[in-house]
Amino acid sequence: MIKLTLISSLVLMMACNGTKETTAQVVEDMAQQNEMIAKGFTKGTIVYSDIEGDCEYTIKLEDGRFFESLDLKEHFMKDGLTVWFTYGPLRRMNKCTKANPIGIKEMVKG
Repeated sequence: MIKLTLISSLVLMMACNGTKETTAQVVEDMAQQNEMIAKGFTKGTIVYSDIEGDCEYTIKLEDGRFFESLDLKEHFMKDGLTVWFTYGPLRRMNKCTKANPIGIKEMVKG
């Protein structure tokens, strides 16, 4: 009985410490997100496609919209990569139907 209580206490303490670390990380992530938004950045995820007629790399926003950029740097061409970027719309034809063309002003890994 004493061993069971001791083991339960240790498990509970470890769980509490994990929660504190997780909560601290969430707070830090939210602070970073608020800072990036305040600086004018937009959050997106790089999406790769090998479908014929589709853009090879696009940026998917959290609201479901897609952007395509001709000036996406090679080190950002990784499917699933989270990025923060500033951009401006481009007045040109879309290369693919699902994405609006943009010019990237600044981009950093998220």
